[in-house]
Amino acid sequence: MSGETSGEKTELPTPKRERESREKGQVAKSTEVTTTISLFSVISYLWFSWDRNFSKLVALMDDMAGLAARPDFSSSGGEGIYGVFWAFMDIVVPLIGVAIAAGIFGNFVQFGFLWAVDSIMPKLSKISIAEGFKRIFSMKQVVQVLKSMLKIVLLSTMLYFVVKHSIGAYINSLACGIPCIANISGGIMKLILSISFLAFVGVAILDFMFQKHTHIKSLKMTKDEVKREHKESEGSPEIKSQRKRVSQEILMSDNLENTRKASAVVVNPTHYAVAISYRPDEVAVPLVVAKGLDLTAMKMRAEAEGAGVPVFANVKLARMLYAEVDIEELIPQDLFSAVAEILVWIDQNKDKLYNGPLERGVIDLEHEKKSKGEG
Repeated sequence: MSGETSGEKTELPTPKRERESREKGQVAKSTEVTTTISLFSVISYLWFSWDRNFSKLVALMDDMAGLAARPDFSSSGGEGIYGVFWAFMDIVVPLIGVAIAAGIFGNFVQFGFLWAVDSIMPKLSKISIAEGFKRIFSMKQVVQVLKSMLKIVLLSTMLYFVVKHSIGAYINSLACGIPCIANISGGIMKLILSISFLAFVGVAILDFMFQKHTHIKSLKMTKDEVKREHKESEGSPEIKSQRKRVSQEILMSDNLENTRKASAVVVNPTHYAVAISYRPDEVAVPLVVAKGLDLTAMKMRAEAEGAGVPVFANVKLARMLYAEVDIEELIPQDLFSAVAEILVWIDQNKDKLYNGPLERGVIDLEHEKKSKGEG
């Protein structure tokens, strides 16, 4: 039972699985969305350029009729055909350009820029008869057939009502001449295209949802696959150990550099070390710039003594600073007085400090207070 459960693809695809699928050109793609955007673009183009293109079309038809009626067609017809051809291209090329640009945009909207060589490489499975039958009778093909049938039914129904509503006006326009025919034809065409667009939008939304669902379902993984991928992404124990070592080295380097620039270092004196920086021209309150435990604390202490940064022994303060204050955080109010005492001492004895390695070692203010009191 557990073997069957682990073999079921119940887990959503990981980012790595989705990335690999995209690199192969396998993305959620709805041809209906692309078709709908192309249709909308073509409708918009026809809508705003109908009068101009209709005038060109009428002129083209006149030219063709005049060309056919010319008695010298056989001798000079080539020039006339050339002119008719370019007049026809002047109408058709912009329309084709709009459709192509819209198709590219439709794909970009769905899955962005994608260049997958693998998807265009020839594969034997594409010419396999067995695989061909599988594609023909697959669920995707069934959905394609259903979509086509739905569009045919919707468009046929809408077209029937449009024609039924407009046929009388169109017949009457025939007696009115070309201006009336152009006006009525334009209105009918716009209505048909607009209704077609609405039908396509409905089908496109449903199809995109289906394609997205199907794509995610095809990428689903078993629990074992997710675990294996996670393990591969984490790497071997040696790699993880190396990453940890590099991370610790970087952290240690930053700690020691910040310790050299600190105003003071508070120690336990052996287990904890916290470096404090006070720059009143930058920040009104001192802050922790580095902290370490055990071996790191010992290295910080040695680094501070070598750089002339005063080291203060205060067991309670060192532990509280280490536990309560993160690096780059300001000293909290409850610890401020103890830190301020250290900073005041530094200010009073600054002539003896920052002139190279400290000669007196660790400073214990509490011990100094007791010594002065006994004296």
